[in-house]
Amino acid sequence: MSRGQRTIELGGREQRLTALLALRGRRPRVLIAATLWPDTMEDRARASLRTAIKRTQHEAPGILVADRSTVGLSSDVHVDVAELVDAIQAPPARQRTAAVLPQLLDSEDLLPGWYDDWVLYERERLAQKRLRALETLAGACYQVGDLDTALRAAQEAVRIEPLLDAMRSIVIKARLGLGDVAGAIHEFQLYRRFLHDELGIEPTAELFALFNGTRIDRWARDGAFRPRPRQGGAAIADVAGGIRSVRPSALL
Repeated sequence: MSRGQRTIELGGREQRLTALLALRGRRPRVLIAATLWPDTMEDRARASLRTAIKRTQHEAPGILVADRSTVGLSSDVHVDVAELVDAIQAPPARQRTAAVLPQLLDSEDLLPGWYDDWVLYERERLAQKRLRALETLAGACYQVGDLDTALRAAQEAVRIEPLLDAMRSIVIKARLGLGDVAGAIHEFQLYRRFLHDELGIEPTAELFALFNGTRIDRWARDGAFRPRPRQGGAAIADVAGGIRSVRPSALL
């Protein structure tokens, strides 16, 4: 929190009060108390809320608007999450602008290090909204030939949710389109190893097909390209006709 050039330091209870109101808006006092102190008797929770309101108003005058039944933030308060939500809800053409794109691509997780139930819920909800927007943006940018933005958006979507074949596909296709063949192969290998280690499955035929005409494609048709543990810095591939040691630079 800051006012002008001055950083405002609040205690833990007051931080959680203002964060909750920033994310959920004006709320009844009884609901705020139950959310912030779920394992506390109602009377004690409401007393804690009164103390938090008083201290917040003392340390940051004007930030809260409170009456006997509800509490909210002043309309003058700017919340960074609101900027992110605006970016998420913007059409892809606006998302690609310099004013909006950084919000969508570079946002960090919500309230890292906080593990209250309501924070976990809000964090996941916001992450899923952002993920859907990144998927839409990556697809739209790839379609119009903006490969750099498509790659960045797809990579961020994969960071949030690794099991997104469509986004993995865009990462690989964008790298191929940008002439980064080695990077495309590396992305494919990483995903293939992830699927093998986590789920014991192979990538889809559509992902293999991105490498039509390469050795990966021929090995895939043989049905025997299975990852093995690394030995001596080389990747081990089980190829039809026997086991062969294959270096990543020799995959094409």
